[in-house]
Formats: sequence, structure tokens, C-alpha cells
Amino acid sequence: MKTSKFLYFGIGILLMASCSVPKDIVYIQDAPRDEKVPIVNDYSSRIQINDLLGIYVTSTVMGANVSSFNKAGEGGNGNSGTSTGEGYLVDRNGEINFPYIGLLKVAGMTREKLRDTIEMLLTKDELVPEPRVTVNLLNFRFYTLGATGKMTLNNANNNIMQGERLTILQAIAMCGDLNITGQRKNVTIIREIDGYREIGTVDLTSKELFDSPYYYVAQNDIIYVEPNDREKRQANLDLTPLTVITSVLSFATSIMTFVYIFFK
Repeated sequence: MKTSKFLYFGIGILLMASCSVPKDIVYIQDAPRDEKVPIVNDYSSRIQINDLLGIYVTSTVMGANVSSFNKAGEGGNGNSGTSTGEGYLVDRNGEINFPYIGLLKVAGMTREKLRDTIEMLLTKDELVPEPRVTVNLLNFRFYTLGATGKMTLNNANNNIMQGERLTILQAIAMCGDLNITGQRKNVTIIREIDGYREIGTVDLTSKELFDSPYYYVAQNDIIYVEPNDREKRQANLDLTPLTVITSVLSFATSIMTFVYIFFK
């Protein structure tokens, strides 16, 4: 009788544990619902070495000749700092070579700052009357590693997108969300800025994420999602069918021996 009660009690404990809902997989747990919160974390990316810039010049003056400035898509030679088949590649000195203006130091500028600078130079040198300039980043990309939903042959995701304003939650969504085994409280961000590398962490379960400097993804960010402890342990096990069966039988034998000795 004691043995039966012990077994029923053990089964009940296992069932209760299996029905529990782990809260660690829920995003932004402590943020208020149905409440408007002002956005205070503004974002403006800065141009870096190896960025590919799309620079397009127009004018508010009818008939103004701007064709000389918009040849980025006509197939340049692709050398550093020059017009490539897609845009202007920022060279290792942080410069581009813009038609009639020459070398421009653009690394560290925002797109808006570069736009204003080119418009000013075109006006100053009377190259284009009333110019309007648009600057786009053509090769904005980020990388994801670890316990993410979408995997490639080398277990890394190389994601290229249009535009620049991307949050880490949007980046994760683009990768098909995190695996259920991914640690949401300890996501690592590797970022390179102005020749320096920094490593930060974010907690996807906390509303403090919105105030983090890593909430907005920067050019060439690497997002690493660490697997949980259970997944790490399983990775070190030989999970062949025979090994699994042997382990289960061994565990069951141990339990039966324990019950027989102490509850007979």
C-alpha cells in the first residue's frame, strides 16, 4: 500500500511540474498593458567604413541637370571610395569620392548630416540650383547566432534589409522568433563602433529593454541567443536510441530498487 501511495504521489508531482508554465519565455513581462508610454529612446545611425551609400540628387528647379550626380546605379568599377554598381562604398579612410566635389569624409556622420553637407556644397559651388539630396544605406545588415528560429548551413543568419531603423524585437521576428530553448534574459549583442568593439546584453522579458542602447539594431550587429542550461546539458549527451533506452531502463530499475528496499 505504501508503495502504491508513493508511486501515485511521484506521478502527481511529475504531472504538476509538466503542467507549469515557465515565465522566462514571455517577452516584456513587466510592461503595462493598454497604456500609452512616450518614446524617449531616439535613434540615428552613423555612417561607418564599408557602408554602401545610395546618394541621389534632384532639384526643385525645372530642367536642372543632375544626371552627373546620379550615376551610382550605372555600374562603376567598385573601388573603395568610388561609385559602385549600387552606390558609394565608404573606404577604409571613411571617405567617398563624390562627382565634382571630390573626397568627402563621411564616416561618423548621420545620413541627415551628409545630406545637408552635400546640399550645401552643391549650392556653394553652384553645381545644382536648389538641390535636394537623399542618402540611403544600401547594405544595412545584422547577424543572428544561437537559439533562433531560422538556421542556415553554418548556423548563422545574415540578414540584409532596406532602411535602418530596426529594433531587436523586429530583428528576432525576421529570424522566425527564438527557439523555446533560447535564454530571453541574457541575449548578447556584439557591436563595432568607430574602431572599437563592445559587447552588451539585453533582457527581452523586461520593459527596461526599451531604454537599452541595444534596443535599436546597428549596422553589422551580431545577436547571440544562448541556449538554456537543459539544452547545454543535452548537447553533451550521446542521444542515440540505444543510449536513451538504456538510460530509461537504468533509471526505472533504480526507482524500483529504492521502492522495494524502503517501502516493502
